[in-house]
Amino acid sequence: MQYTHRPRLWMSFLSIVWFWLLGCSTTINRQGEQVSIEQFDSLRSTYYSLNDSLNYAWTTLKQSDDQKLAYLDQLLQEVSKSDLVSRDTLDTLQQMVEELRQITFDSVTMANAQQIRQYDSLTVLVSDSLITLTDRYPDDGEHPRVMYLTDKIISENSSVMLYRLRYDHFSRDFNRFIEENKELMSTLDSTGRPVFKRPMFKLVNEPEDVEAPK
Repeated sequence: MQYTHRPRLWMSFLSIVWFWLLGCSTTINRQGEQVSIEQFDSLRSTYYSLNDSLNYAWTTLKQSDDQKLAYLDQLLQEVSKSDLVSRDTLDTLQQMVEELRQITFDSVTMANAQQIRQYDSLTVLVSDSLITLTDRYPDDGEHPRVMYLTDKIISENSSVMLYRLRYDHFSRDFNRFIEENKELMSTLDSTGRPVFKRPMFKLVNEPEDVEAPK
């Protein structure tokens, strides 16, 4: 008779453990509220979706900037092949392009508005100076590479605000999500790395002040 009761006792023990685990799965707190495991999974999915969109917007923005610098270098090389521009002018423009690379920003230093203004001002100056030099070339179709690079630089400069605006939209949504779920962020992000709000170009309104990464 003793053996017949053991399976029942074992099943009762498992039931108690199961209900205890089920209760634990619904005790994640967010601003004093209980969050079910289903809600938690949905929040995690939203978080990673926002993070992926933001990272993609940033990558696209930086690729455009990097490509523009490459076009400036290539156009300088093409212009230097002719005698239409002095060596001193070319050397000055080359130094300016190198300075652009030195003051370029990343996803953290972009919070420095003064650096962004300096970068943008120098970008406009270098681009306009080079494009002005290409006006010395006759429009006879004998310099297609120069015309091609000129068009590419103009195109990249025209797109910069669009890329930054898109990044700001994703950054604003990302920052709002972090603010609304800050009690959960240490568990929502499975990488174990600290999660912080992203700085913005300030092209769209921010719901909250952006915190600097620690």
